[in-house]
Amino acid sequence: MNKYLRNFLGAIPFLLCLVLLSIPAQGQILNIERSRVERDTGEYLTGKAGLNFSMFNRNAGRNNPNNFLQLTFNGDLAYISDKHSYLLLNYYNYLVVNYDTKEQRNTIASNGYSHFRVNLMRQRKLSYEVFAQFQADMARGLERRVLTGGGLRYKVYHSEKTSIFAGTGFMHEHESWKDPEQEGVSRISNLPKSTNYISLRAKLSEQVETNNIAYFQTGYDPDISRMRNRVSGELGINVRLWSRLSMKTNFSCTYEDRPIVPVTRFIYAITNGLQVEF
Repeated sequence: MNKYLRNFLGAIPFLLCLVLLSIPAQGQILNIERSRVERDTGEYLTGKAGLNFSMFNRNAGRNNPNNFLQLTFNGDLAYISDKHSYLLLNYYNYLVVNYDTKEQRNTIASNGYSHFRVNLMRQRKLSYEVFAQFQADMARGLERRVLTGGGLRYKVYHSEKTSIFAGTGFMHEHESWKDPEQEGVSRISNLPKSTNYISLRAKLSEQVETNNIAYFQTGYDPDISRMRNRVSGELGINVRLWSRLSMKTNFSCTYEDRPIVPVTRFIYAITNGLQVEF
């Protein structure tokens, strides 16, 4: 039996368990390491894209079923030159309930982000980064979050199978939130913040790779005379099924100690899906 077929068949029970245990949710943690490329050579373009679609119904009465439609897209693109790297990361999730009639159409979740990052002098132990990001999460009331900033990236450890990086810098964060306690009222925040991360990327076997990141972002808000702190992270596992097809499982979470408006401080997501590399 071909070794790739043998490996695929051996992974089937594990993959089925992941699918059965998955929780439909929307990830909002930005893992900037997903599209990092470790090759030493430059001048090439690479990327990956994934699309998940689901449609199902649940009983809400004998003649009144609830119908659901969910669409999730993620696409990453990277251009690597001899000295620098350029990353464009995108995610979008759209969930509709009772989509079958105009009277019942009701969007209950729509969120996503687009992030652009440049890593200058990428092969040095100490390199430099600049970035910009737009993000929205209408399910939580986040109308927009716009980030611009830059900082330093330090190579803590690097081998053929494992790499650890740490980053620190400053950014400006603009946020607009709908106030859940006052209809039609939005809260605006403009804060300078410190942004810090540590990442781990490891190849556990020829078919399995893990990609993890943790963030800590903090800034002083004069309106409350206190710091606003955010801790977030993502743990990801990729299982390669074929040469360019992988199954991806992610767990992500975010905790904000003093959100701009009264929303849930701790949120999490567990997602499963297929990923195609090109």
